Amino acid sequence: MGEEVDYEVFWGVFMVGEATAKAEWINREGRRLLALTMTAQSNGLVEKIYPVREFMQTIIDPLTFLPLSFEKNSHDGHRRSHEVTTFDHAAQRGRWRSLLKDKQKEFPIEADTRDLMGLMYWIRRDPIQPGETRQYRVMTDEKMYELIVEAGRKEPVTLRKYGKIDCLKMEPKGKFNGMFVRKGRMWLWVSDDPRGTICRAAASVPIASIKIMLKRVRGPGDDFWTRMVKD
Repeated sequence: MGEEVDYEVFWGVFMVGEATAKAEWINREGRRLLALTMTAQSNGLVEKIYPVREFMQTIIDPLTFLPLSFEKNSHDGHRRSHEVTTFDHAAQRGRWRSLLKDKQKEFPIEADTRDLMGLMYWIRRDPIQPGETRQYRVMTDEKMYELIVEAGRKEPVTLRKYGKIDCLKMEPKGKFNGMFVRKGRMWLWVSDDPRGTICRAAASVPIASIKIMLKRVRGPGDDFWTRMVKD
């Protein structure tokens, strides 16, 4: 725990932003909980023309590994949103509210419902094997969706700081809005090691191709990832 992973975001051949994924322990109302946080922002010329800033955080109960809350604070050009969703798994109800507008609503969930960020971290704990297909039910946009993850074959990914990394290529399929992708197809390359780190992500969308590349792994531990950064 305490891991931080930095990424660079490319639109075509241009580096347009940076993102960081972080996992850490927090204390809230006397409970020790797991916080998964993703931040992203545009840079350079893109920041001046169309600034983008994203903050997403899922708070997870470490005993059940189910989400307690999900917060999203988004600045996308001239559009702003700041919203919080809480989960009552016993009652199978989700509660969404906007922190910028006087809006809120309830919606049904399932007893084992996970949000997208929590699911991706859960997959790291229960790795998918080459050629395997799994189906999940996830909550996003205050609705339940089916997510199918198809694992292909192992492929190497070359990273600037780490060299060639053996990875498993996966394709998640589902109808939902992710952090960087609204429409199109997406592929993930996950390191074939105990960390199961996303080394590369690529998406095909109507106006361009988007690529996300791992830049650096920070935090505790004494393995290949942290030693390479320290050296």
